Amino acid sequence: MREGYSGRQRIVLGLGLALSGAIIFSSSGLTAGAHLRTVEEPRSGRMEWMRFPPAQLEWWIFEEVNRERARRDLPPLVWEALLAEIARQHSRDMAMRGFFGHVTPEGVDVETRLRQRGIRRYRWVAENLALNFDPIYPVGTTIHQWMMSPGHKRNILGPFRYTGVGVAVAPSGAYYITQLFLDR
Repeated sequence: MREGYSGRQRIVLGLGLALSGAIIFSSSGLTAGAHLRTVEEPRSGRMEWMRFPPAQLEWWIFEEVNRERARRDLPPLVWEALLAEIARQHSRDMAMRGFFGHVTPEGVDVETRLRQRGIRRYRWVAENLALNFDPIYPVGTTIHQWMMSPGHKRNILGPFRYTGVGVAVAPSGAYYITQLFLDR
């Protein structure tokens, strides 16, 4: 959360977090094990009028992650379009096929996805995932929960230089979010 919120803004943000619904997260570093889950999304209560464009959410997540880094005097991450494309494709794949994990049902992991797109040389790579059903404040709830999770927080504040965020919206309205972190 940004520092300096007014009392009213804190109340609205608190209500947004309280009403946010289910959010599922997964974090993966280079050596972390992969998780694959089939997702049963809520079928009722969609608020289609509040849906945000995925490209806008991607940019807001990027900005909020850099704010978290700035609060700790860390250098900002640099947006890399190819990483965003790879992240976006993984989010779309999860949203279309109804799975949630760092590894696809066919066994394709983040390192394979990078190689398939020509990224072969890097020192570190990590991936944060979120499955967010919050139609009101999806960026805030995602960043808040990532910062509460040691693995996600480690990725956000880690020794990375480049990032890309990909967001896809499932037919149910759920947001599938992937953020890649890379250092060359």
